[in-house]
Amino acid sequence: MEEMAVFKGYLRSLMRQLKLLKKAINTKDFEQAEQLIDELIEDTQNNIED
Repeated sequence: MEEMAVFKGYLRSLMRQLKLLKKAINTKDFEQAEQLIDELIEDTQNNIED
């Protein structure tokens, strides 16, 4: 059950980042979009290593 809670926490974080990424792209804030992508990559890598 604890694993499911951790996974849902990851999904919530992912959803929040994806919404911010979409907003950055829609407003043509490509620097922010690139930063968000870098954060997604780093977060995903860290979760793989845990």
